[in-house]
Amino acid sequence: MNESTSTHDTILRSTVRLARLSFRAAAASVFLLNRERDELVFEAASGAGEDRLVGVSIPPGKGIAGWVASTGETIIVREADTDSRFDRHFAEQTGYVPTTILAAPLEERGVVIGVLEVLDPLLDEFGDIAAMDLLSELSIQSCAALSLLLDDRGRQRPARATEADLDDLAVLLRRMDDQRAAAAGDVVAGVLRLLAPRR
Repeated sequence: MNESTSTHDTILRSTVRLARLSFRAAAASVFLLNRERDELVFEAASGAGEDRLVGVSIPPGKGIAGWVASTGETIIVREADTDSRFDRHFAEQTGYVPTTILAAPLEERGVVIGVLEVLDPLLDEFGDIAAMDLLSELSIQSCAALSLLLDDRGRQRPARATEADLDDLAVLLRRMDDQRAAAAGDVVAGVLRLLAPRR
């Protein structure tokens, strides 16, 4: 695994951990759209079922995640079992069947590239609108950081950041406009907080 790929994975793992911890949820995951194979692929997961999800793929229109990828809309689904979009059979295969699902699209320059999904979040302290806003913001920040890496790969210059040295992302941040840099900086700060030794 090269350093750019390692940083990409670190950002995604941090995103799902931040989402799960923010909502005190049972689990969180990121799907990325593979356009060549026309499928959504689990790229990172945290919490229930995480050990069996990474690399698993689903059709882009299937389940709640597929609906979000198709519509580009953030959604909360309560009593998932009663929702026609919910794929219970697939959920059972993952080892965890949620009651409530909160999901937001990951967008790059206005194009949906994936989905950030949180299973059984504790929403009472947020309210639905605030919860959707928070998850949308996490997805925006994650995409801003991923965009840095994708842009850098496009220039065929490897990102030098690793889990042990995420400060190197500052070099890439200087190439971005102020808004995207601020969003990506927030993600980096979150990663650093999660990786810091607990006292």
